[in-house]
Amino acid sequence: MLNICIPVYNYNVNSLVKSLHEQCLNENIEFKILVFEDGSDLEFVEINKSVSNFLEVSHLINTTNIGRSAARNYLISQTEKGKILFIDCDSIVPDKNYIRNYINNFDKQIVCGGTIYEASQKQAGHELRYKYGINREMIIAKQRNINPNKAFATNNFMAAKEIFDKVCFREFLQKYGHEDSLFGYELKNNQIEIFHIDNPVIHNGVETNDVFLQKTEDGLKNLIIIENSQEIDKVFTKEIRIVNTYLQLKKYALNWFPLFFYKIFKNNIKKHLLVSKNPSLYLFDLYKFGYYCELKKLSV
Repeated sequence: MLNICIPVYNYNVNSLVKSLHEQCLNENIEFKILVFEDGSDLEFVEINKSVSNFLEVSHLINTTNIGRSAARNYLISQTEKGKILFIDCDSIVPDKNYIRNYINNFDKQIVCGGTIYEASQKQAGHELRYKYGINREMIIAKQRNINPNKAFATNNFMAAKEIFDKVCFREFLQKYGHEDSLFGYELKNNQIEIFHIDNPVIHNGVETNDVFLQKTEDGLKNLIIIENSQEIDKVFTKEIRIVNTYLQLKKYALNWFPLFFYKIFKNNIKKHLLVSKNPSLYLFDLYKFGYYCELKKLSV
């Protein structure tokens, strides 16, 4: 049994559902597709309601937004035994063998397919997100399998349902950021190793530069929430590069310097990231670290 789970927030998923449905029928497997509207506007609920006309497709609606983690946990609760395939709503399946590639790995506990971007997605005002995706997310399986749990991503993965009896998504994380890395770490703590394959989806939701920068800041706020949580193993945060770098600087009483640098150059760096046709990922990393240092100071 393959349960395909698609958490949705304000996105048209008709093409995605049709593509997945056709492939499942072609493979002649037992399957269900669950589309969960997590507080989507009525406009998108109306657009997507026709997916329930497909055989074995359910359109589930929640009028309030419960967040990325809680939405996934709810979808898990609605599935049947077998495998659960999570795919983000802003995905395009580029390969007609996408479902078959996962079926061929039914013997694995958890499998990640990866993400790709296309040259046509590089558009004015979206350069930062596109460049980040190409350089930091578009990684072949051979490289991801070097450190498989750290390379885990929730946008395109399949897992045995019983795994979620041991590890679930942390619902106090409602916004974007670090839920993937935390889940991957907790899988590792439960001796569940992830296997990566080259079975990517196209990430179609390439945000504008300003939206991506805002989501990056939200992700760093999430990281502070994780650090302050009594539920989370402190070893996890120390393995995150930005946290480890901060702790090393703090050890030598140098953690003031990146914040000082950030406050002086923040506006110039931000302007570059928002308007440059070829934004620097080095400056993006500096901006992230400075913003994190600012959050740390405010959280004391």
